[in-house]
Amino acid sequence: MSRGARQTLLWLTLLLVLIPLAMAKPGLPGSLKSDEPAYYMMARSLVSDGDLLYERRDIERLFDEFPYLPARNVILMTDDGWRTIYFGKPYVYSLFAAPFAGLFGSNGMVAFNMLLLMAMVAMGASYLRHFNPDGLAVAYSAGFFLLSSAFAYVFWIHPEVFNMASVAAALYFAFCPPQAAPAAGAGRLRRWLWSAGMRPVWSAALLAPGAYNKPMLALFALPALWVFFRRRGWRAALTWCTAALVAGGLICALSMALTGKASAYLGSVRKGWNIHTPDFRPPLMAVEGAVSQQDQGSWWWILAPPTGLDLGELTENAGNFLWGRHTGLFVYMPFALLSLLLFLGHERRSRARWLLLAALAGVAAFFLLWIPFNWHGGGGFVGNRYFVTAYPGFLFLVTRVAPAWITGVGYAAGGLILGSILFTPWGAPVFRPTLQAHVRQYPFRLFPYEFSMRDKIPGYWGSLQPGAWFYGRRDVFEVNGEEMWFHGRTSVKVWMFTREPVEEAAFRVRNLAPDNSVTLRLPGSEQVLEFDEAPAVRRVVLRPTRPSRTRWERERPPRHSQHVPYEEWPRRLIYIYDLEVETTRGQNALANDEDTAEFYLGASLAYLGTADDADAEVYGVEWLECSFPESVGADELFTGTVRLRNTSSATWPSGDLGRLKLAYHWLTPEGETVVYDGRRTSLGVELAPGGEVEVQQLVTRPEDPGRYRLEVDLIYEFVSWFSQRGAPTCEA
Repeated sequence: MSRGARQTLLWLTLLLVLIPLAMAKPGLPGSLKSDEPAYYMMARSLVSDGDLLYERRDIERLFDEFPYLPARNVILMTDDGWRTIYFGKPYVYSLFAAPFAGLFGSNGMVAFNMLLLMAMVAMGASYLRHFNPDGLAVAYSAGFFLLSSAFAYVFWIHPEVFNMASVAAALYFAFCPPQAAPAAGAGRLRRWLWSAGMRPVWSAALLAPGAYNKPMLALFALPALWVFFRRRGWRAALTWCTAALVAGGLICALSMALTGKASAYLGSVRKGWNIHTPDFRPPLMAVEGAVSQQDQGSWWWILAPPTGLDLGELTENAGNFLWGRHTGLFVYMPFALLSLLLFLGHERRSRARWLLLAALAGVAAFFLLWIPFNWHGGGGFVGNRYFVTAYPGFLFLVTRVAPAWITGVGYAAGGLILGSILFTPWGAPVFRPTLQAHVRQYPFRLFPYEFSMRDKIPGYWGSLQPGAWFYGRRDVFEVNGEEMWFHGRTSVKVWMFTREPVEEAAFRVRNLAPDNSVTLRLPGSEQVLEFDEAPAVRRVVLRPTRPSRTRWERERPPRHSQHVPYEEWPRRLIYIYDLEVETTRGQNALANDEDTAEFYLGASLAYLGTADDADAEVYGVEWLECSFPESVGADELFTGTVRLRNTSSATWPSGDLGRLKLAYHWLTPEGETVVYDGRRTSLGVELAPGGEVEVQQLVTRPEDPGRYRLEVDLIYEFVSWFSQRGAPTCEA
């Protein structure tokens, strides 16, 4: 490699490695996240104590650096009922990072990750220069690694970058063309270490730590073995296997010496604990399911084949894996697609690289098949956290980078799509921040949302309405009781899930801002409401022509049936409609009493079902009993017995999700209203015409002592009180 190319890599490495040392450890949330506490505490314990025992001094060291927030999900393990406690994650990443942690704390481990990333850039450039000019080799390798989600994982105290480096180094020694041995003056030992005969040893030994952390990475042994077999015969392949066994055995032996287990993933009781004080210890013989515990299980399950495979789920997840908004391979790693194209254009006859592509596909298939509910990397992720460890494999599919301008395409894609990650890799400080906040930017909205894993993606929430479930981004969509709030002066899209096709959808629209225009859209239907004054309430009916999409979803069984395996959950066809609400004005409002953050409210919606549902003649009631105490004390709540009969011609849509509920008004003895909008109580069931029900109604007493009249009423929520339609009330 030319001197200029080497210096470019050296100065860039110096810059990027020093950046983490100059700042407090970044990341969202403000405390250590995911499995970071365990990995960091292991590194500090190894460098300070020479062991992996969990002791008071370990947590004290953590609290010295992070004193303000608790350490969440610290993974610990035991074999004797929490009398002897070890850290419960594989130790090898922490072992190599320990010197950096000892010198610079958590910043040192981030700097170590950056050093590994730049080592991969250097290996990639060294490999590619055998087929391309030095400048092009450096440019392609730097773009490959830096313009990807891998850059974000540098700032995690996690083994993702370490595992990537393990794969990259193993493939580098396999695929990089043999180089001339060092000059005779370099010394016999150096010549021997860099000889062609030692390449299988280095390849196997460097893959072993990554495979120890993530066993599926052992699939990269297949292309490496093929290369060495074709290049030097059976002897080289046998050397590779022997070196892999020796390296793996040494790693397991050291783990046995430190913890008594060959791997933290095998055979121990492992749990995640939230630690708030330096003297915390798990209780002896901890009870399953106790607060602050998370059963981490073991990895013996990887030996069992998947059951209940659903082809529809697999197909959907495979699409999400490739181009999903939060997880897509080609979205978060655009150079992976370029590398595939270059491989097909120049090296499609290479058997070794077809084996490499098969290994990449095998790693992806493992996650998609064995853990279809968690294939992307759990609740904390940027892109695909699990598959990023295999990403370096794509680089070694490439030989010639031709045409050269394809590298510019990769840089352009990286700038357009990944810019928000590159410049805020620890997470952007935005309203309702999450690690996935970058998807709020425009380019990401062009890619499909992963409906199959919406429960696993932070930053979203939903509102369960009668007959529909509404789901959207938390920064622009607020759930306030039974109302849905949409951010003002913007276009907000949420998804409406129903079990039946929707021919018409009625909404109650409440506006707080004067001179506001509110536009509602469902597929094939649009309504524009102009509000000159505020507050104001209107009703609107949309008639969608089609669902935006449909999908089969598994239906969670009742609580008493939670033991039912996931693959046996019943499946139901779900209809999904894109609901877009656009407003031109807004008004600051508090979402609820517990949320002091103001929300810029453009419009408030409540779903009423169909127009017939909203206009149903439900307003007929006969009160059979209203029994309440004549006096109550200082307690805020009290109950009374109410029996009533449905005397209307329509079934009352009650139940837990129904709009029809019991409520009340408080009046003075003279008839002046003190509280009009009283607490709601569900009837508990749908009630057909003529049906009767008895309800224990909850009532909140007035704030001031005195004599009052309690007037029990029914309300068809967001439509009308029964008394407003001429129905009687029941007075106590």
